[in-house]
Amino acid sequence: MNVDDEKHDLLFGVRRSIRYHNRRRQFFETFNSSVTALSLVFSSATVYGVLQSHNIALIAGSVVTMLTAINLVIGSAKKASLHHELSRRFLTLEKKMLLQPDIESMKLWTEERLDIEADEPPILRVLDLICHNELARAMGYDKKYFADVSWYQRLCSNFFDIREHAIS
Repeated sequence: MNVDDEKHDLLFGVRRSIRYHNRRRQFFETFNSSVTALSLVFSSATVYGVLQSHNIALIAGSVVTMLTAINLVIGSAKKASLHHELSRRFLTLEKKMLLQPDIESMKLWTEERLDIEADEPPILRVLDLICHNELARAMGYDKKYFADVSWYQRLCSNFFDIREHAIS
């Protein structure tokens, strides 16, 4: 494989990683915002229930506690920040790769990519394949380079992998 092919493969991987981490950041930001909004609604219901002496206070208070605990355990704000930082680092690497490649620069770029990947949490493979397909489509690749991801795999892709080993 020549230097241009190596650069293309490395650049494709970097761009896919940018898409992946942007999707993860968006997921965690949306999750955090949704939990915050629901907590606000149910907190208001709790206050109303206490003032009116209804059982709604107990239910609403329990929902607020549960949502807050889930958000705390997941750490959505912290994870959104991590994925934002990883995306930014990959983007910085992509900018460096606009230079004409030589063997030495390829080694440096590969080393930098590996350093970034060492800081990544475990990758959701189905989501990574979805990002692969998006990038391949954006770059005009032939359909033979696309992974076949089912609707239920897409639906769960931000939560967990389903049958990622069976994707062709």
